[in-house]
Amino acid sequence: MFEYFGKRRRFFTTLYFIIITIIIALIIWRSWDLIQQYHYDMKNANYDVRSIERVNFILDKYPLVQYDSLDKSYLSYTKSNYRKYKKMLKGSEYYLVPKSDVNRKVAGRFRIKDFICKDKYYYSNDDAPLPWLMDKKVLFKTVELLDTLESRGYNIDGFHVNNGHRHPRRNEQVKGAGSSRHIKGEAIDITIGDINNDGRYTKKDKDIILEILDKEIIKNEGGLGLYPGTRSVHYDVRGKRARWNSY
Repeated sequence: MFEYFGKRRRFFTTLYFIIITIIIALIIWRSWDLIQQYHYDMKNANYDVRSIERVNFILDKYPLVQYDSLDKSYLSYTKSNYRKYKKMLKGSEYYLVPKSDVNRKVAGRFRIKDFICKDKYYYSNDDAPLPWLMDKKVLFKTVELLDTLESRGYNIDGFHVNNGHRHPRRNEQVKGAGSSRHIKGEAIDITIGDINNDGRYTKKDKDIILEILDKEIIKNEGGLGLYPGTRSVHYDVRGKRARWNSY
């Protein structure tokens, strides 16, 4: 009996220290990320991007590379060379973004790091440019969403971007659909907060975003993941109308 409770106590003690260690690591990582962000903004004219012309101006700074010309180790690690993904990605063009530039704002206050896939290449100490597959039309839609919210007196800081491009390996890790538009860099996921400036999140906030996206931004040109009961919204620029409720 005593041996059982002793093992149980040791288990929960170990679990407690693991959780505390993870929390501390996350705090340190977040602090370092904010420091790097601050330093970048101090050294560069990093203004909010509120026009399609400005999005294009920023993206034009980065060279484009064809799928077939990507480093073979990248294609292998990301599973982009697997048969079921190769057909999907063939002909795609990737921006090559210097790691020192991931804090560059590219749509509103949102930075390249908010839309780029965070994998071993992103976190490595290697200075090699990061391949970034991103359809600029979905960035345009993000700017349009911000402009529409502002014109109606809503809070443009009331949502944040969760992710944009996910290469096949990362998409599998998060259990995304096998044909997810994130793989082609055509989609963005956001989390909704206080949009109507009443000091709290309610379903009304999400309904505002969904109505604007559905009727004015995405319309019949792309997909909307509605995800009832959550704060999450997906939108993409697949070129045809699609609407769904489940993940």
